[in-house]
Amino acid sequence: MSQGPQDETVIRTPDQRLRVFVSSTLGELAEERRAVSRAVSALRLTPVMFETGARPYPPAEVYRAYLARSDVFIGLYWQRYGQLAPRTRVSGLEDEFDLSGGLPRLLYVKAPAPDREPRLADLLARIREETSASYRYFRTSAELGRLVRDDLAVLLSERFAAAGGRAPAVAPSPPGARGPGRLPVSTTLLFGRERAIGEVADLLGQPGVRLVTLTEAGRCR
Repeated sequence: MSQGPQDETVIRTPDQRLRVFVSSTLGELAEERRAVSRAVSALRLTPVMFETGARPYPPAEVYRAYLARSDVFIGLYWQRYGQLAPRTRVSGLEDEFDLSGGLPRLLYVKAPAPDREPRLADLLARIREETSASYRYFRTSAELGRLVRDDLAVLLSERFAAAGGRAPAVAPSPPGARGPGRLPVSTTLLFGRERAIGEVADLLGQPGVRLVTLTEAGRCR
């Protein structure tokens, strides 16, 4: 629905949530893919993930169709480059990256990677040298989930702020007036709480845990 024929602002209904395409090899990053899917869903976005069972259509045809209907691209890389399909020069992993040029990209590389295949190393070097995309390193699936959640939130905040110029102007509130205002955009991470955040994230990922309560002594400043 929209706010009027003269207004270009679009309000998405629940079945039209932003789609986040997740690109990776399947076997070696299965746990990481699940962590990313949970992070995307936690923001009420829709994860789009190609699986090998998507038949009877050819795999390339399926992931290209998925990618064409996505709004954000997430790339996960570790050691494997992926298989080359018949009559192709690159793997699906590299093809997905090349086809994502028109989308915002969030790229993550797992470390360490002592057995990284040469073609994946070449792809990562090309990403660094030939495109405007940059990538972040991670070690565990819990850390990756936190990075994806935070980066997606910042990305959406920046896009919303950038589009704010098209919104109707709002008159400034009188001095001392109280009322709803713009929420501040988070630009920094929590420092010194990485371990605690990881423990809470692991608890929330356990199927038997339905409630997690955090308590701490009050502090004065």
